[in-house]
Amino acid sequence: MPDHHSSRRDARDAARAAVPVLRLTDERAVRDLDQFATRARRVADTGMRLHVVPEAGPRRTPMLAQWVSVLQPHGLGDGVPVVLGLRTVGLTSADAVEDLDAVVSLGAVTERTARMLGGTPIALDLPVPPGRERVTWTALTPPRAGWTVRAEVPDDELAEVAVKGAEAIRDALPQDPGEAMVRQVRAQMWGPRLGGEIGFPAGMAFGAHALGFLRPGGRARLSTAGPWVRLDTPGGFVLGRSAVGV
Repeated sequence: MPDHHSSRRDARDAARAAVPVLRLTDERAVRDLDQFATRARRVADTGMRLHVVPEAGPRRTPMLAQWVSVLQPHGLGDGVPVVLGLRTVGLTSADAVEDLDAVVSLGAVTERTARMLGGTPIALDLPVPPGRERVTWTALTPPRAGWTVRAEVPDDELAEVAVKGAEAIRDALPQDPGEAMVRQVRAQMWGPRLGGEIGFPAGMAFGAHALGFLRPGGRARLSTAGPWVRLDTPGGFVLGRSAVGV
């Protein structure tokens, strides 16, 4: 007679084996991913894009790009700029995940990193969440090449813009604002361009501060590629462009 319990166990084992697993390089990478996802979720809970690049950098080693959205316009006429956050981390191997490009919920990421951090030693294997998020911001993909370094911006100045802007938004909004009013105020605060001739949306300063990329006394490198602007910091990258309809 068939062993139904054994069949069910085999099915569960096969399902677990089919789940893609990202093998991070060290414990710091796990902590950084957990912090990045937690901060992003507080700003805009609109998912995280996990994109594996099998051969990246001069050494042609596997890399995981972790994308999040900080600000995004909702249709034509919305003055909120596009602001994305990006962190990259090395992988020990790209085996079985070399084609991975998936958008998952931030909550699913933090659930997994919490379990990883709770182990002794800290687990380095991140099972990719099975669910997929449908979000419009992933259609806006900045170029990977063709960037030109234009200037450097003090982290302290970016932090000041971010803090004062967030305070001004809180002061401008009534107790129970509607979504339209919130977006209007955000557009007024984060849409204007800073940086003189080069110019970048003020919302990029907010993104760099909110995601924890800025350091006292540090300097962010400013690069451009077409309509896109990028702030490079040791903690990660912030990419932005002026408002477009999506």
